[in-house]
Amino acid sequence: MRRRRPDQRGASAVVVAVLMAGVLVVSAAFAVDLGQQRVVRRDMQAVADLVALDLARTLQAKPVSAYSSAEQAQMDQAFAKSVRRNTSALGGALDPTKPGEVDWQFVVRDGAGWKKIDKWTSAAVPDGVRVVAHSDTAAAFGGITGTARMEASRPAVATMEPQLCFSVGTNLVDLDTSSNVVVQALKKFVGIDLVTLSLSAVGPSGIADLKSATVPLVGLAAALNVGSVNALLTTPTPISVGQLLTAMVTVLDGQRNEDGSKDLAAANVAVLLRELLKVDKLTTPTVKVADILAVAPGTASALDASISVADFLNVFAYVAGKNALGVTAPISLPGIGNAVADVKVIEIPRPACARPSDNPKTVATSAQVQASAVVDLAATTLVTDLLTGLNNLLTSLLGGLLSTREERIKPGSMAASLVVKANSAQPTASLKVPGGIRCTDAANQSATLDVTTSLANVTVDLRLQYQVERRTRATILSPWSAWTTITTVNSNLLTLGANLGDSGSVPVELVFPPPPDKTLPSATKSTALSLSLAVTAGQETAIGGIVGSLLNPVMSHLVNPLVPLLNSGLLPAVRTLLGALGVELGRTTVMATGRPVCLPRLVG
Repeated sequence: MRRRRPDQRGASAVVVAVLMAGVLVVSAAFAVDLGQQRVVRRDMQAVADLVALDLARTLQAKPVSAYSSAEQAQMDQAFAKSVRRNTSALGGALDPTKPGEVDWQFVVRDGAGWKKIDKWTSAAVPDGVRVVAHSDTAAAFGGITGTARMEASRPAVATMEPQLCFSVGTNLVDLDTSSNVVVQALKKFVGIDLVTLSLSAVGPSGIADLKSATVPLVGLAAALNVGSVNALLTTPTPISVGQLLTAMVTVLDGQRNEDGSKDLAAANVAVLLRELLKVDKLTTPTVKVADILAVAPGTASALDASISVADFLNVFAYVAGKNALGVTAPISLPGIGNAVADVKVIEIPRPACARPSDNPKTVATSAQVQASAVVDLAATTLVTDLLTGLNNLLTSLLGGLLSTREERIKPGSMAASLVVKANSAQPTASLKVPGGIRCTDAANQSATLDVTTSLANVTVDLRLQYQVERRTRATILSPWSAWTTITTVNSNLLTLGANLGDSGSVPVELVFPPPPDKTLPSATKSTALSLSLAVTAGQETAIGGIVGSLLNPVMSHLVNPLVPLLNSGLLPAVRTLLGALGVELGRTTVMATGRPVCLPRLVG
């Protein structure tokens, strides 16, 4: 009789389970310890960032060796205070007296990177500070992974980045920068004689100095009770001009000089604003702050920004006169269609608060005349039917006959419209990079802006709206299915553009007087008489392709060669003739609405 062997089924499962348990325990140990290391790294990065930003605020625009003993002590104290704020790091609180845990150095730009310079002895002017934070923590499974401590070292570089608030404006003809644009706007559009009003409100000492009076945005947000500057800039709720004027009065009344005394110049302007509050036509209209002010991205970018009272009043005057200046009218064009024309004699100017690192750039702009008209051409006119038929014929000839899927414009669905837009005296200004504003000592502050002025800009778009149909078949010999509508298309068939003005940006420099002079600088530029043309055809339809093919040789051989001749011959002669008559076109003024401020920023 054969002897029966013991049943060993399932023994391999036990062995595999034991082996897998070991692998899983080791993997879990590595995962826990690596997680701890990531937490330590995150904590050290937060410490390095915080300390670098705090130290950047204490930088001086002078060589390191020129720092006084008091300034050195101030930076060391700021360093120690900033480090001690961190008490919740996984590896434990850092000790600012131990360089092995956290240390800082002055740095200067070295190409795309940063180079360390000797602390307190270097003759170089520092561009920033570099902080390195180091910590470790015991490994939770050191006995398994073989690692007793988990270490992390993280660096951060911070510098001071400048910010400037400014505005720009252009008169199509004869702008005198010494005249008070606010006075003219209030008198012309709102019926307020600011000169007489300011003399009666302020007294015989003269008109309140609107150019030098500024209102910090953080103070304006507090006076309006909106919580923060970011809330002020992003609120969708319109604010009345009266509310803004009242808030400005509150801020101006509270301004103090460096010695703690009341700022009489600001108080003088506040008296004037109180008189303006009595004018219902000025205070009743509402605005959204985001519509009248362009600010660099990021909440912190506006914390130290100040806008001049003159710029605010300029905007308020335009807003108050908007109903009289803005006209929207329907126009009937027999045999063609219906049109809606919209004309604004004054477009609301938008001052800007910008930094060199803005991407995209923050731009200040304004315009004197903005006109637009939309002409809805009749949908059943001969032109639209002809375009539909021509497009469908071309589509069929270019491949539809041998395909198993065909698309066309639905007959009778096409509607054409002509959109005409025109602007005059429209300037834009943005901080120039590189070569723009720098964080320097208060006695030598300046900023360079890129300014472009368009004396006249006109665009004409021929737009088509239509429905697209599709039909299919199994093979090229099979019968077609019924047409079905698949989408509605809006496209430009043709765009014509013409611009008269600067062909490129022109640098304009603003130089700030040394403190305690609070005068805000302005500078002017003349606008070049340079003509540029642009013609493009849409490619969404077969018609667009044909139109583009016809336009290219016309533009290349007939139109484009004429433009340089005009720019080099006729237009300079026109400018010379106007100059002899005492007429200047497009004189553009750029004005600072506050002194430059420098804000800390992480750069590495």
